Amino acid sequence: MTSYTRQVADIATSLKLSDVPLDVVLRAKALILDGLGCALFSADLKWTNILAGVVDRLEPKGGTASIWGRRAKASATNAALVNGAMIQGFELDDAHIGAALHSCSIVLPAAFAAAEMMGADKVDGAKLLLAIIAGLEFGPRVGICMRGEQMSNNGWHSGAIVAPFPAAIAAGIMLGLNSDQMYHALGIAGTQAGGLMAVQYGSMVKRIQHGKGAQSGLYGALLAADGFTGIEDIFEEKYGGFCTTFSHSTDQFDLSALVDNFGTTWELMRCSIKFYAAKMNNHATINAIEELINEEGLKAEDVEAIQVAVVQSVVKQCGWSPYVPKGETAAQLHMGFCIAMRLIEGEVFVDQMVEENIARPDLVALANRVTVVRSVAREQKGTNYRYGSDVEVTLKSGRVLKKTVDFPAGSNLRPPTAEQMERKFRRLASQTLPPKKIAKVEKIVWGLDRETSVTPLIKLMQGR
Repeated sequence: MTSYTRQVADIATSLKLSDVPLDVVLRAKALILDGLGCALFSADLKWTNILAGVVDRLEPKGGTASIWGRRAKASATNAALVNGAMIQGFELDDAHIGAALHSCSIVLPAAFAAAEMMGADKVDGAKLLLAIIAGLEFGPRVGICMRGEQMSNNGWHSGAIVAPFPAAIAAGIMLGLNSDQMYHALGIAGTQAGGLMAVQYGSMVKRIQHGKGAQSGLYGALLAADGFTGIEDIFEEKYGGFCTTFSHSTDQFDLSALVDNFGTTWELMRCSIKFYAAKMNNHATINAIEELINEEGLKAEDVEAIQVAVVQSVVKQCGWSPYVPKGETAAQLHMGFCIAMRLIEGEVFVDQMVEENIARPDLVALANRVTVVRSVAREQKGTNYRYGSDVEVTLKSGRVLKKTVDFPAGSNLRPPTAEQMERKFRRLASQTLPPKKIAKVEKIVWGLDRETSVTPLIKLMQGR
């Protein structure tokens, strides 16, 4: 039997845009628009400036690839790193429920950087779109193979661990790799995987881990293009292979998920879009709080305590106690703080998740009246219910309000409309681009498969 690693390489290099159903193409375009918006918002954030400053010192003469929104260039690999960090820069980017990763922050930077290396004027929009679709599809498949939720429970930052593979695939298609070269690109990419979940407690480093995967995958594709070889059958290798090593087992992964039903089941359709500047695990709970506000007139001053029941991985990632102000990363990941923000500030978005709010006594106090507990019953419902939440609010009057939200708004089971996607994109992109340029980016992305060159889009993404 042909190995699964070989099958992935074969499928990726033989895929044609005509093989992709129209609804999948439209969903991919929506994800691209969302990812670019996230990057443009993050172009001047504190951690972006630090990272871009280091890259500028390392490469004072710039390079071949654009760093979005900053009128700067770097080597393709460092541009992929910075752009990936920007997409992941404010907890606004897509998330896949079953795979536990943020695909756009991995795939878009690698594909765009490879396009600029090739010469943007020589690359048409259809090729860029195909490369991105392949990356968006195979990233979640690797995450599902590895049981991303369990990886997170074990302390790995699952998306960062998976990231080099979809980046290598997207970059490899842009570079025109054949199947054998793609096979080795995967073997080079996978051995660079890394990322720890302790990033959730307040460091800036969470912002760069998916971008580092984008950089690693691009390195893998570039090296393989010149004949460099990687680990053969990296997914199957028993000693020191990707699956056995990161699962610490010989059977706690599912290799068939890498390729099963490819072409009929599209995992990129299960990528969720965020409407809050918060970890996706918190969104159903925020939805539940909003419903209680609208239906019951819930107010922060009426709350005695709140209990939230979720799956175990969400307890670990979002329900630690107590909440201690250690920066925006911890605030955006902490469920209690997100609840407090929605109740007190009325929204959980870019104007609320700012440094001056992170240690505000009223927000901290309410955050620490939230208890997050494990729901075995929810775990037994299956993967689609992973991001759901059962909320119980005890009022100072003694009355108890309950609300269950199984599927957060923006998820594949409650998908956003094109109008919602565009509204979010415009709000984020306005941080960096004027309205006319924002409209041009939208027009190009929605018609990407008809663009004869990606140069106009790349120039727009460079910023003012």
